[in-house]
Amino acid sequence: MKNHLLKKLTSLFHKNEPSNKNNFPNPSVKLENLAPIDYTQIDSDEFETNYYKIYKDVLDNVIQNKHITNVGVTGGYGTGKSSIIHSYFNELKNKTSIYISLAHFDSLAGNTIPAPQDDKTINSQIDNILEMKIVNQLVNQIEPYKIPKANFLTKKNINNYKIISYSLSIICLILYFKFLLPVITEKITYSIKNFPPNLEFIDYNLIFISVIAMISLYYLLSNVIKKIVHKGNWSKLTINTMGINVNMENRDFSTVSYFDNFLSDVIYLFDESDADFVIFEDLDRFNDHSIFEKLREINLMVNQRRNSANDKKLMFFYVISDEVFSEKKDVSATEKTKFFDVIIPIIPIVNNTNSFDYLKSRLLDDLAITDKNDFETFLYQISIFIDDLRVLKNIVNEFKIYKEIHKNNIKIDYKQLLALIIYKTLNASDFNDLVKSKGDLYTQIKNSLEDNDE
Repeated sequence: MKNHLLKKLTSLFHKNEPSNKNNFPNPSVKLENLAPIDYTQIDSDEFETNYYKIYKDVLDNVIQNKHITNVGVTGGYGTGKSSIIHSYFNELKNKTSIYISLAHFDSLAGNTIPAPQDDKTINSQIDNILEMKIVNQLVNQIEPYKIPKANFLTKKNINNYKIISYSLSIICLILYFKFLLPVITEKITYSIKNFPPNLEFIDYNLIFISVIAMISLYYLLSNVIKKIVHKGNWSKLTINTMGINVNMENRDFSTVSYFDNFLSDVIYLFDESDADFVIFEDLDRFNDHSIFEKLREINLMVNQRRNSANDKKLMFFYVISDEVFSEKKDVSATEKTKFFDVIIPIIPIVNNTNSFDYLKSRLLDDLAITDKNDFETFLYQISIFIDDLRVLKNIVNEFKIYKEIHKNNIKIDYKQLLALIIYKTLNASDFNDLVKSKGDLYTQIKNSLEDNDE
């Protein structure tokens, strides 16, 4: 019995070669997109459209309020924060948005820091690396010509136009000084020695060529001088794909914040970015509440600078988890209001109270089963344990594929298949052990079968 069960499991999740061509499935399976939803592209789901419209109206009111510049967008993991924010800001065609995501920041790659002496020093240095990563992403989203005074060196492709213009300028100057300048000098000298001056030296062609040569000389010298003037600390700061490498030889980053050390540069970057909105994602993963205070201060100074120049305001949006300001992280719930001017809570479009409706609408109508009431009851029983939209979509996708692959090979119990896929999705590690005749579920099945045999 036990071997038979395991053989059945193996047959479900390992496809054998079909015996004939009629066993191939019909390639008509439509899968759910697991990526964040683009609500602007939805035209059939009235519920999702109305759901997005509520947040669109809220965001419209927020960005029109001149006193609001720091906005917290909060919600649990998988609630759809990114979907709402990306859909909204991508829809604003006449506004410029910069996205800074730290989802993949999991190391100090590209930065060498001396071994710290205590936990406080460790946290301080990690905070500074986090700040460097923010500047790194910011710089790489701004056209270099907009920030010529920035003390950062970014790797960029060589402009072919500049190469050609520099080369032509140099060639022009070489030819001019080699061949034409001696002729002009000789004519001028001859004219001066003979009084009254002989004006035959005035050759309009030579004058024209001389003007071209002077323009070339000016072009080369102006670019060289510009590089020298704007060079600043290039030797100290280098931005690359790994982050910002900092020469810390004479700088103590354990006591002074990176933002504080290069505050004027950071403000300059945000100001000259020409952005209307900067969206920060995943700042909550580092348990660093001070970063919100620092960014709020930077936002204030940038907007003061822009206001004095009668320029547009800059808004910061922080897409974070609700838990970042929980009591267990030593930050009271009331304290979070000091970081943001307004907080927008994202209520998940799918939770364990309505996940049943989602599964029912995606699965029940497509199944050729006689007792749909029984299957509906089964869906209701399992749906209360699933509250993540992406998880639901993945379950539906895998179920459709496995059902289609095996529909001509074995008689499928849809309840069993769906139950296994749900377990596979929620506990992949133990499921992999199951098909290898080990793990928690395997042990439970084995014990249950042994009890029945007795």
